[in-house]
Amino acid sequence: MANGLRWIATTYDLGYTFTLCEGIEPRELLVRMGAETQHIHELSNEAVAELQMRTEEDHLSDLEFLDWEDEALVTRLTEAGFLSQPEVIVRAGAIPGWAYAIENMSSRAPGHLAALSRGTRAYTVFRSVNGEHQVGCARDGQVLAYYEPRMPHLGGTGVEQEVPGFDYSGEELPDSAFLRFLEREHGIYVSWQDFQDPLPTAAFAQAYH
Repeated sequence: MANGLRWIATTYDLGYTFTLCEGIEPRELLVRMGAETQHIHELSNEAVAELQMRTEEDHLSDLEFLDWEDEALVTRLTEAGFLSQPEVIVRAGAIPGWAYAIENMSSRAPGHLAALSRGTRAYTVFRSVNGEHQVGCARDGQVLAYYEPRMPHLGGTGVEQEVPGFDYSGEELPDSAFLRFLEREHGIYVSWQDFQDPLPTAAFAQAYH
């Protein structure tokens, strides 16, 4: 993928949340979102997709990534909530100077934006399956802005604070525009290929907690 982040907007057609935190490690990012350290496991993008498509009627043996006869592994993943149809699964990775997180079809990070930015700064962008968009940023434990970008001819955002440096022109969808802004403003690049590999991952029973 040639574009540094914008492949995310085309890959997750059922909605997603992408979050950046400066100067912390991926596991710390997940902990700030409410994960317990012992329940963070490294899972591939394909493994997470299998877990998210799993239904109550499916047997563990249907999960291609999992050796269901490995009782110790099954126990660890069960205790961590991965095998009980969690509402949210978050994968986190590292790029120079930043940690990032991706959620498919969920939006847990915005509710933890203040915690994510403690002692640093954080950005997040959300798009729902219905085409709703929100972007936000926080610094040193304080949310500076979280809002839905609006095209200028519609009267701006209607909020008091906006993400500093992000000027939405309406020429593309808001999430793509925000990802482009992060690419340009901070030189952020996440490799699509690296993203397929196992990354620190946490499961959450609820989107907000």
